[in-house]
Amino acid sequence: MRELHERNRTLALMVMLGVLVTGGCAPPGPRETTGETGSQQPAQPPSGPGGSDYPHADMRVSSGGEGVYGWYVFEPIHPQPASAPLAIILHGYAEYSGYDMMYELIRHTVRKGNVVIYPRWQTGLAFPCAGAFDIEPCMTSARVGIQSGLEFLNGPGRVRPQLERTSYFGFSFGGILTANLANRHASIGLPTPRAIFLEDPHDGGTDGEGGLDETLDGIPASVKLQCHSSEEGIISEKGKAHSSCNAVFPKLGHIPDENKDLVMIRTDRHGTPPLSSRHGVSAGGPGYGGRADAYDWNFVWKVWDALRSCAYDGTDCQYALGDTPEHSSLGVWSDGRPVIPLVIQDAAPLRP
Repeated sequence: MRELHERNRTLALMVMLGVLVTGGCAPPGPRETTGETGSQQPAQPPSGPGGSDYPHADMRVSSGGEGVYGWYVFEPIHPQPASAPLAIILHGYAEYSGYDMMYELIRHTVRKGNVVIYPRWQTGLAFPCAGAFDIEPCMTSARVGIQSGLEFLNGPGRVRPQLERTSYFGFSFGGILTANLANRHASIGLPTPRAIFLEDPHDGGTDGEGGLDETLDGIPASVKLQCHSSEEGIISEKGKAHSSCNAVFPKLGHIPDENKDLVMIRTDRHGTPPLSSRHGVSAGGPGYGGRADAYDWNFVWKVWDALRSCAYDGTDCQYALGDTPEHSSLGVWSDGRPVIPLVIQDAAPLRP
């Protein structure tokens, strides 16, 4: 009987691994390089949310932990502040070492004046967990990595994290982990989330995100939150119409509409290189670890910065929440044509 149970578990695991490899958790192929015209993408704005007005010239990188409990800490330097708001950023599936996947977002966030903890919660395709088949080992890895990073930052000479000003960002499978961590933060000893950005969250399983907690009522109603699903991302895949933010958002009914948004970017091929909406927008563009483009600074970074400013100081809210021109605008191509604007909704579902 025990052998039959183990055989069934192994078969289920193999099925799940097949879904992870062929589904939305796998890195996308090469990005498109040529658009319909030679018009250039919008440049990074010189100031404001997503802008290049960085108060810090560089970041200091530290690391620790072993195996699935690895972590990175990034501190702003030149100049180094005594303390800074805390940003917790979680990578997606298939980053087994380093931090290339989210490098551009991390560097932007740190140079804007935040200390970042980056738990490197995975060491292999099925280690410590095989997607939604059993998400708890990955939850433990992420939690331990975050707590270890916090302990490190309590040491001498470090930038002390302002725990009352904590934000969370999660991409892909890391978005599901982030939603659950934020939901359980009070019971597992993590800082209270003030702002949350979930970027094309997906657990790699079948439709509906079975790895999500049954309810997300533990996320504070006062949080400022955005959930993004790309037009050509998870919800565009066969059988995934009810996945990603379409599964997350209905569980956030306790959060007032003015504190949350459900959004979608569309692919814009007008210029060269085109602006892609495939899975991986926040990872420096499709092809994980790629260079940042206009969808980074005019969408991901802009909203991420503004969510934090709105949550901490009550400023820049129009860039992150509500169907406002500041929120929906994604810039202008060099020939004057506006980039296709952000789709903004108060309720699921998003439809590509």
